[in-house]
Amino acid sequence: MAFWRQASNVSIEESLLYSYWSTVLQFLKMGISWEAIMEFTDSEMSVIMGVEMAYNQRENEEQAKQAASSRISSMHRGMM
Repeated sequence: MAFWRQASNVSIEESLLYSYWSTVLQFLKMGISWEAIMEFTDSEMSVIMGVEMAYNQRENEEQAKQAASSRISSMHRGMM
């Protein structure tokens, strides 16, 4: 977190390194092998991250819908 607290004092090189390694760590958490990651081009990395983010957003929206539906259902039961 120190990186973000001092973001204005970070060089472009440090910012690029942080971004790169954050992406690599995210790929490893996704279960992608180190060997595969090392063979990805920058474009491939961007596409994979974009797809993963889209899936995560979709999942979060679905969970929010289910939570809202559950609250409405609970409120409706409470009124009876």
